[in-house]
Amino acid sequence: MRRIKSIAATLCLLASFNTQAGGTPEDIQQLRDLLQPITSLSAQFEQQITDANGFEMQTSTGLFQVAQPNNLRWIVSEPMPQQVISDGVTLWLYDPDLEQVIIQPFDANIESTPAMLFSGNLDELDSAYFILESSEGVFELTPEQGGSLFSSLQISFFNAVPTGMSLTDNLGQVTRITLSEVVYNPGLPAELFVFDIPGGIDVIRND
Repeated sequence: MRRIKSIAATLCLLASFNTQAGGTPEDIQQLRDLLQPITSLSAQFEQQITDANGFEMQTSTGLFQVAQPNNLRWIVSEPMPQQVISDGVTLWLYDPDLEQVIIQPFDANIESTPAMLFSGNLDELDSAYFILESSEGVFELTPEQGGSLFSSLQISFFNAVPTGMSLTDNLGQVTRITLSEVVYNPGLPAELFVFDIPGGIDVIRND
């Protein structure tokens, strides 16, 4: 169950601008220009989680895919296979080792699921975050609303290609995701984002 909670927390990284609330017009527009062309994305990832003292708690690698509207796949291959899949309505959290899948409604709110930054839905970006380009291609996003699960989010680009994200939660724990082999706007069939439940596993429904 602890591993299931860990991959569920990954979604917190892992989508009309009011410039008074959202940051400087230049920084907002720059981030919008980088995100807007993305209708789908596929990349290999390496994720590292460290505590507030910099101690490495977990490292994992796998495949990250998103597609409009609000489709998401987070497939961990190492160290232990795990899957997070959503079709924008339902979310499946699958742990083959535990022979267990958790099924729950998917929250596409950009504040609770920053991975939706890559989904192409940018309507809520200004109200969700204060945006600052801290260095070339590096954007710091600070949640505007209280009660967020994290205190800051960083997204990085190189030559207009996303290279990674970094999330700091309210306890100082940092999740860093490095992207590689990034493919812009690949054709991703809808069936990739629907989980086919294997027979003989426990199904937990959190409706």
